[in-house]
Amino acid sequence: MDLPGLFPPTGVGSLPHEDPDRAVRAVLSGCPAIPYWPQLPRRTFLESMYIQFGAGLPASDLSGEKLFVECGDAMMAGAEEFYSRFLSGDPGPFAIPADRAAGLARFLEETPGTCRAVKGQVTGPVSFGLMVTDRGKRPLYYDPMGRDILVKHLLRVAQWQVGELARLSPNVILVVDEPYLASLGSAVLSLSREEVVASLDELFEGLQGALCGIHCCANTDWGLVLSTKVKYLSFDAFEYADSLLLYPGEVAEFLGREGKLAFGIVPTSREGIARETPETLAARMEEILRKFTERDIPVEKVVKSALITPACGLGTVPEEDAERAIRLAADLSTLLAMRYGGDLP
Repeated sequence: MDLPGLFPPTGVGSLPHEDPDRAVRAVLSGCPAIPYWPQLPRRTFLESMYIQFGAGLPASDLSGEKLFVECGDAMMAGAEEFYSRFLSGDPGPFAIPADRAAGLARFLEETPGTCRAVKGQVTGPVSFGLMVTDRGKRPLYYDPMGRDILVKHLLRVAQWQVGELARLSPNVILVVDEPYLASLGSAVLSLSREEVVASLDELFEGLQGALCGIHCCANTDWGLVLSTKVKYLSFDAFEYADSLLLYPGEVAEFLGREGKLAFGIVPTSREGIARETPETLAARMEEILRKFTERDIPVEKVVKSALITPACGLGTVPEEDAERAIRLAADLSTLLAMRYGGDLP
């Protein structure tokens, strides 16, 4: 997928708005080239990043504002019906319920069907499977059947989403949100590299019609991430650009297969959003590009692959700060595009 201009702005996912109309207007105003549907966790707990995509999972139950998924015999009881739905190949039964994605519903209604690209997102299987437990506090990801069902469930949710977004543009970006990848290799998290790569690649292989990505807003084993079939890497460049550059060979190979780098260069703290300007962020971005060059990664390849985003979702800051962050990304995009001689997004 060719990017619309140089350094086009887009977003990560969540916004603090409770009014989906205002949230969608903010996105379309700030990210007209690659708009994304906004997740609105403050509107309702049903839009939290795990519950939002969990409807229809076998043996799942909402208790208060928490999602539980039972494994063992409880999972087995619903497995046959689940696999029958999955094997039909129809993603329709895996649609996100309207009450869990008001931002998506308004986005599909309000976004013009002439966008160069559109972006969606889904919680990734590693983070979902580690955060969501049974009532005995056993993470879903550690149960082999539970993990397999979860990956296949999220694949169909993502495929349904791609089908909906494709009504707006033939170029769909679908990003898997994986905050728990930051814990890989730690003493508290024991996962095999092979299991993680297999879970992610099953999603990516099933989404051939989209540009598939991963978002991780902290440091992680970027070598592992880039060893998957990921085509779009969304990362916190404000804090962690140097950690990504510990893997120059993997980054160069990723760019060689036309991978896209979404630089999360706009901070997401209230203080950072208030402090930074397009000019200060441009200076930081140019320093990052210089470091890429020092590691023998041609700046031309990086520039051609680059998008500009906030470092993470904006759902935890006030609305005015979130909208300022969106404008910062848009203004920075324009400034960088002018400096590097490309068409404006």
